[in-house]
Amino acid sequence: MEYLPPVGSQPQQPVPQQGGALKYTGAVATGYDAKREQSPKWIIEQGIIEGFLDDLPVGTWVLDVPCGTGRFFDTYARKGFICRAMDVSADMIAQATRKVQNPTAMIGDVAQFGFRHGDMFKELPKLPPKCMDATVNCRITRWIMGEHGPAGVQEMLRQMQRIARQRVIFTARVKDHPFAVGYPIIEGALDGWKIARDEAGSEPAYRIIELRPEAA
Repeated sequence: MEYLPPVGSQPQQPVPQQGGALKYTGAVATGYDAKREQSPKWIIEQGIIEGFLDDLPVGTWVLDVPCGTGRFFDTYARKGFICRAMDVSADMIAQATRKVQNPTAMIGDVAQFGFRHGDMFKELPKLPPKCMDATVNCRITRWIMGEHGPAGVQEMLRQMQRIARQRVIFTARVKDHPFAVGYPIIEGALDGWKIARDEAGSEPAYRIIELRPEAA
């Protein structure tokens, strides 16, 4: 799998897409963090996801999709993880690459950070099974629900279970929203995996969920 663009490159034209993901370009991308990073939702969410990753060792492979502006990159760098990041917005990737403080960093004999500009529904099936230790899928389920419905959310979760060896971490609003992803949708996608951790974010209906293999 090819990861582009390289750190420091100029934003590319976004991949053609539908619905809400189209808006994460230009000024929306450059101002994304400033608008959100001091909000209670962001702060709580950040702490929980970092906590879900805390016990993983140096050299852990993480697939971050959508990576957005790279909000977890400092965590990956500090912990010595190998990150492969994907987003449908080239402008968001351009913002994310600027958070990589050492673009030439290596973990063993592989680059610590790599990027791919693309639609997850087209790119994820290209990845081989169990090629990552963990996946992080933050703030994507509502957009998938709006554009692809429950079947899209379940396909995303199935792909993550196929790709990951140890855990899948994602966020979802489980009720009280037009695009809520209820537990029956999540549970209907589980294939030899279970909900291992499920914590409330800034409100009870907004959840940060971790899946693990049933045998773990």
